[in-house]
Amino acid sequence: MPVVQSGARLFIAGHDPEKDGRLVYRGRVGEAVAVAETGAALRLATQNALASARDAAGSLAHLRCVILTAYVSTARSDAVAPGVLEESLTLLAMALPSSGRPAAWLRPTQGLAAGMAVEIELLLERTRATRRAGAVRRRGTGARAVARTPRRSGGRTS
Repeated sequence: MPVVQSGARLFIAGHDPEKDGRLVYRGRVGEAVAVAETGAALRLATQNALASARDAAGSLAHLRCVILTAYVSTARSDAVAPGVLEESLTLLAMALPSSGRPAAWLRPTQGLAAGMAVEIELLLERTRATRRAGAVRRRGTGARAVARTPRRSGGRTS
């Protein structure tokens, strides 16, 4: 499942650098994939993650990125220099303009599923409360469903 919603948060599971159903960047960075291509691979994976978020939420409006996690399958330490995230961070800033800069994790790995060179995960959060269908109404709404405060016992508990 690529997206799971919990309250106001959307957890976007690992997305790969795929285009038209084909993995564009396959293999370890520094071996099969050039170190210079790491940023482009991460951007493509971020683009795919945002597409899943849009499909799940209906729109990217009123979403902000809290955490960006990037996994890089690498054979070399220079493939995980912080600068490789700039293209992904720029894309997030353009797609989610009110978002601000998220916390970013850049994680080197020995390998990823299906030979992916990189993988992206996002934690997004709704910035505006939207009323969901079937939400419980508050007290004072007549015959509609009422959310009551819990009753307290008269006795002391401590």
